Amino acid sequence: MKLKSSLKRKKFKVGIGILLMAIFIFFFNLTKENRTLAQMNENYKLSDTFQNESLLDRSKFVTERDGEVTIAVLGSSVTNGKGATEEQPVWGTLLEAKLNETEGIDAKVINHGYNGYSTADLISDNKIDAVIKEEPDMIIFELSLINNNRYPQNDIEQTKADIQWIMDSFSEKLPDTLVILQTANPTIYNDVFLEDGKVTYDQYNNAIAEYVKEQQWPFIDTYHVMQTKMEEQNLLLEAILADNVHPNGLGYSMWFELLNERLDVPVRTLQ
Repeated sequence: MKLKSSLKRKKFKVGIGILLMAIFIFFFNLTKENRTLAQMNENYKLSDTFQNESLLDRSKFVTERDGEVTIAVLGSSVTNGKGATEEQPVWGTLLEAKLNETEGIDAKVINHGYNGYSTADLISDNKIDAVIKEEPDMIIFELSLINNNRYPQNDIEQTKADIQWIMDSFSEKLPDTLVILQTANPTIYNDVFLEDGKVTYDQYNNAIAEYVKEQQWPFIDTYHVMQTKMEEQNLLLEAILADNVHPNGLGYSMWFELLNERLDVPVRTLQ
């Protein structure tokens, strides 16, 4: 009996020793990996590439570091894809496909577009928290002005406060995430005063674009750039809209093209 008991104790000690060794190796490798990742981040931030970083540069770096870059697209129905089809998808889907065609990039776009949502709705329904939980490497935030301008029209100053709150949340909870803001497409309400509205959709976009630029946040003024593209191509609004507000396939394709033209542009110059 004593012999069996002694053997059991020895086996137990050996088992504990093996377990402790496995735990040590696991944490050693984890620490080594963390040091490697930290050094990669430090080297990148000191590089010339980072000084003139573009969306493509960040995508390539994160893919090399993590194996995949995740991009959350946040906004309203024109981010979600209302008016798009499988054959002619929304701009976020087109962006994912383009990035995955690029050497050195493995990208996943996570769609956080919500039909009918204003900036206030995104906050009150915890949609900002939903994005933060994803811990994306990048966020492209379509500012939902289509719905902020909808009856009853949201006060512009409150919209500015909403955007500031959202950006502060991202900065606090996702300090290493690149956030790019953008306006949305033109609609038939560009120059229309809605019931009890104090400004038109055009004036709303102008005011918010000016505010965003003042904060020096990376920004793509989709609303005005699409108008310029339409003028250059002699296109009427009806040609790019599925209804009075939402883009059709051509509209989303045009939206993506203006993003595509800026993929290799230094983010700090996106104003």
